[in-house]
Amino acid sequence: MISESPASHFQSDYKLQEKVSIMESAIIISEQEIINTYSEKDQFSCQKYFEYLKLIQENLSFGYKRCAKLLGVKQGSTRWWHTKGEKKAIPNPLKVVQKLKEAGLLPFTEKHKDSTIIFKMLGVIYGDGCIDKNLNTFSFISADKCDIDLWQKDFAEIFQFAKDKLNIVEGGEYGHSYCIRCFDRAVIRFFVALGAPVGDKVTIKYSLPNWIFGAFEESRVAFLDGYLASEVSVPRWRPNSLGNYRFTDFSVGISKVLSLEKEHITFLKSVEGLLHSIGIETTGNIHKNISAGCLRKDGAQTASYRIFIRTIFQKVLFFDEKFSLYYAQDKKKRTQEVIATAQKAKEEKYGGESMH
Repeated sequence: MISESPASHFQSDYKLQEKVSIMESAIIISEQEIINTYSEKDQFSCQKYFEYLKLIQENLSFGYKRCAKLLGVKQGSTRWWHTKGEKKAIPNPLKVVQKLKEAGLLPFTEKHKDSTIIFKMLGVIYGDGCIDKNLNTFSFISADKCDIDLWQKDFAEIFQFAKDKLNIVEGGEYGHSYCIRCFDRAVIRFFVALGAPVGDKVTIKYSLPNWIFGAFEESRVAFLDGYLASEVSVPRWRPNSLGNYRFTDFSVGISKVLSLEKEHITFLKSVEGLLHSIGIETTGNIHKNISAGCLRKDGAQTASYRIFIRTIFQKVLFFDEKFSLYYAQDKKKRTQEVIATAQKAKEEKYGGESMH
């Protein structure tokens, strides 16, 4: 057991306060955030394009060659920027910005009509989702086809311009599963700008998005609902050594490489802080289990790291009320079945008296 101080300090560290007047107008993703997901070369191209537009506006008689000389860029760039009609070109990042603006996704704030579902999707990316390191695919993996179908339905409604750039692949190294993948670069860049981790989450350092700690409680709950749909376990109702029944094994676990243990613990503590901010209490301890890990093909050893949600009866009921586990309906069903068993046992024991 790795002992750490309680995660409550994250509440003060991140100043989890509801500043409604500020957050109502706060922009989470602007055009610049999308541009920032591109290489320095592409960002430089955008900068020069904006300078070009200003130069042309102030000097209508300038041609593309003169503009190129003044801007210090190749004539091949300004030539296509200067072209009229369908052949007119703009830097690639701005094409994505334009697509997202036309879809009503820029600028993006918590007030967007689909923000709750988008935040749940983002939470899933932190769990059973993935954006590959080359930013070519964005995927969600589940053993339950119903969850995949729901994801596809929501995705098609929000990102209508990309609904034809989806496919579903069946497979699974440890049993049957489904992987739904999107190949649209605008969608991928949108989620990267939102804060999604990029690459193999087992081997990279990453953190929760900075904006989430100052977001409305509804937004924090939505993000956690997506994350917990992937990573929370179904609690068990079983007797202790004295024969007294109670909830146990209610945890949030991740598998990570040992070389980044410090970073993983920091991440889990931030998850605890976010859980505490909406009233979900944890024990403050992290359990490390090497036997639950594996030796990867690249030679890296992994281990399972878990934080534990407090299992006082009413706190488990509160968790169930708080989270729908929207993208893990079977897990939600099994959790409610365990709770129903526990409630029935409590009623039989106390004869309808208070079960606190």
